[in-house]
Amino acid sequence: MRHTFTIVVASALIGAICGAVIASVFSSRHETSQEELDASVTAAVEGALGPALEEAMQRSSAELAVQLENEVSDQQGRVAQIYSEVSKSVVIIDAEGPERTNEEGIVVVPAALATGFVLDRQGHIITAAHVLEEMTSFRVILPNGERLPAERLGDDRPFSDVAVLRIDVENLEEGLVVPDFGSSQTVRTGETVVAFGNTILGEEIAISVGIVSDPDTTFFRERYEQDNLIQTDAALNHGNSGGVLVDLDGHVVGMTAMIARETRDGEFVDGVGFAIQIDAVLEVAREIAANGFFPRPTFGVVNERLLTPTAAAQLDLEVTEGSFLIEIKRSGAFARAGIRPGDVLRELNGIRINAETPYLNALATLEPNVPISVHIHRGGEEYRLSIAPDLRAP
Repeated sequence: MRHTFTIVVASALIGAICGAVIASVFSSRHETSQEELDASVTAAVEGALGPALEEAMQRSSAELAVQLENEVSDQQGRVAQIYSEVSKSVVIIDAEGPERTNEEGIVVVPAALATGFVLDRQGHIITAAHVLEEMTSFRVILPNGERLPAERLGDDRPFSDVAVLRIDVENLEEGLVVPDFGSSQTVRTGETVVAFGNTILGEEIAISVGIVSDPDTTFFRERYEQDNLIQTDAALNHGNSGGVLVDLDGHVVGMTAMIARETRDGEFVDGVGFAIQIDAVLEVAREIAANGFFPRPTFGVVNERLLTPTAAAQLDLEVTEGSFLIEIKRSGAFARAGIRPGDVLRELNGIRINAETPYLNALATLEPNVPISVHIHRGGEEYRLSIAPDLRAP
């Protein structure tokens, strides 16, 4: 397009200059001076430039419209092809929890429809851990409509939102199709991506198209600053969690995980969703598939609260940063070392616990069974102990 624009303008200018020179030479009986020739050329160029620019703009605009139309058509065709290929590896997860009686005395059964995708041909299915909370029975609905009971192998919460189910593949009508896993390292800002997930209307897989806003970002979720995230404006809704994010080459680059409704400061946001980078997802999922869990350190903390000046004032504490320990396991490493609820955890291995590095983020940097320095505040006193975290296992 730019090449055509340049040719049109250059051709007009060359023609104008040649015409001016020829006219100057043959229209006068006396010899043309250099000044007269320069003036003639200048006038010719000025006279030709306007129409040439107008013609070039018209031709360029027409070519641009055709080019954009072709690009849109190509992308639509590619998205349709991607759906045809990738949907063979995406499943729906139908989960139910135990019966309970609600406040009105009615017996209800909690249920959830989520999305998952095939990890391998051995029957391992990856999905988002948060959609399986409080659920006790699971069925996987395959692309061909087969409904199979599934076993929950394990998950990585609260460190990541990855969970793995397993189905029996021995008597399947059709073999499982493993998607083409790409690498999150190739994802770039502005890249077009396609999100796959269960619709909010029923047991169907739908897609949405968007762009990548940030290929490597973080977002605070519950007690953890979740990293390894891809931010996108592809529409995500309830039921999409556990689906896949795919680039235009058909490579799975992420697992759709969450929708942002507000910032950490409480400001409303819209059109912001996150997928966990597929590199991080596969590392965790393959370990769970092999061993039932992903190795993480634990001190036996069941519940804690990140301190702020407001929270510290409410709790009548002298320190305004750290993690206020609410509940710990009696058999955990902290309890064995004499740490108890009401203590404030200030540092782990020299890492200060604060809004930038919550407790779980600091914990994730440690190795199980390796002693580290722990800084505790209790009743106006500071204590430093050497404690090794245990290995978290089922």
